[in-house]
Amino acid sequence: MTEVSIRRADFMMVLAYASDLATGHSRDFALKSCVTAMRIAELAGVPDQVRRDAYHLSMLRYVGCNADTDLLAATFGDEIALRQDLVGLDMGNRAELGRVFVQAFKRFYYDLAPDAQSKAIEAAMSQALAVARPVLTAHCEVAQRIGERLGLSNEVRRNLGQIYERWDGKGLPRGMTGKDVLPAVRLITLAQDAIALSEAVGIDGMAETIASRGDGPYEADLARLVSANAAALMKDIGVTVDRETILALEPDPPVTLDEAACDEAFLAIADMIDMRMPFTQGHSRMVSELAAGAGQRIGLPVPDVRALRWSGCIHDIGELVVPVATWMRNGPLSVRERDAAQLHAYYGERALASFGREGEGMAALVLRHHERLDGSGYHRKVGAADLSPAARILAAAEAFQTSREERPHRKALSSDAAAAQLRAAVRDGCICPDAAEAVLAFAGQPSRRATPRALAGMTAREIEVLRLIAAGLTAKEAARRLDISPKTADHHIQSIYGRIGVTTRAAAALYAVEHGLVRPGETQA
Repeated sequence: MTEVSIRRADFMMVLAYASDLATGHSRDFALKSCVTAMRIAELAGVPDQVRRDAYHLSMLRYVGCNADTDLLAATFGDEIALRQDLVGLDMGNRAELGRVFVQAFKRFYYDLAPDAQSKAIEAAMSQALAVARPVLTAHCEVAQRIGERLGLSNEVRRNLGQIYERWDGKGLPRGMTGKDVLPAVRLITLAQDAIALSEAVGIDGMAETIASRGDGPYEADLARLVSANAAALMKDIGVTVDRETILALEPDPPVTLDEAACDEAFLAIADMIDMRMPFTQGHSRMVSELAAGAGQRIGLPVPDVRALRWSGCIHDIGELVVPVATWMRNGPLSVRERDAAQLHAYYGERALASFGREGEGMAALVLRHHERLDGSGYHRKVGAADLSPAARILAAAEAFQTSREERPHRKALSSDAAAAQLRAAVRDGCICPDAAEAVLAFAGQPSRRATPRALAGMTAREIEVLRLIAAGLTAKEAARRLDISPKTADHHIQSIYGRIGVTTRAAAALYAVEHGLVRPGETQA
């Protein structure tokens, strides 16, 4: 089989999407800023190194934004709404910043009587910057750490440490000024504000505002350049930016990651997702480990096990669209909040579009990780016929691991109690019994049944061959795809036919469909 190789830029696009969700930015905000930054770089004639740094920084500027989000939410309430109010704002203008903070506190203390609300806002305002400064410092440090885990250069990581600094020295956390602020930071700050302002006040309004801020947040010459060329820089920027556009902009040579580097990149995404709240730290890592271990235990093909490992890392990426304050509340969600929370599987699927065909199998699993055999899950409420063996395992792994973690509205269960709860869901017809027992066996729980063999006793390689012939490949084509001889492929096919009791390709294909081994839109082995 061909070795796994994924462009590093694909991972950066996933992180950009995640950051856009967490910060309340418009769709493809970071990707649009990448296109804009590269256009500005071309106009300004910046050196190749600055262009390279800006390319990476545009997508990763807010990758550390989940650090200490629980502290931000405890002070300001809905952190996504706050971040939306800050988009395009001149953060050095204390009067404007103060108005945004007051607005956030009014939302947070909406249920207090007028006098009590005024006192609460006054007290909160006195602490606002004291809370914000260390949080922003944490954003920089986490962004640098994630950059390191993606294998980015020291220079890119230096840029990630300055993401909130400004030309006029009014940035945070160190108040750097002038050319001490790295060129790519200056360029990206301007490019992202240009996107935000053009969306808020139009291109002409953006050009005027940018020009007025020269020698403030932006270097004056660069501000004049952007203002004078605003229409050209924003041309077609409202159209959704696709993956191919971003890949084409990557400075040469494009960087690809092998499977081991991909594993580390997916773990970096998992940690980025989970760091929003103390009680979710490490959650995605554990789901990934349980799902992949269970898949391997029942003999799923290598590509399925890999998809389980990686989709387990990123299954909750869509949760970033829901404010932390919602998850932290010790009480039931409103109908509107519950609807938003249940859509996180959809947002997760969309995040994986950045991987192209490589992400289709993972996206299918992420979309289904809260679905149940009896149709009682969400958000699509599909049933057993729509759930592949891998999807059933991910659902069981997620349910088991989540029940072992504390949440604001309940205590964590012991592993034994979590196992009992998962088996109760099996009895209720929600969770696949084979998937549940595979997860529990891998987790060290005493098994109540023999570990299920793969379908009809087929080996992992036979399942791969069945998928390919069900997809219409001949024995020779399947052999080429799997890097085996035609004779070996034919031997596998005859073994498959014997195991499942058929004599024709059509019947074998139907068996594959019936057992969730072939699904439209999923990448085959």
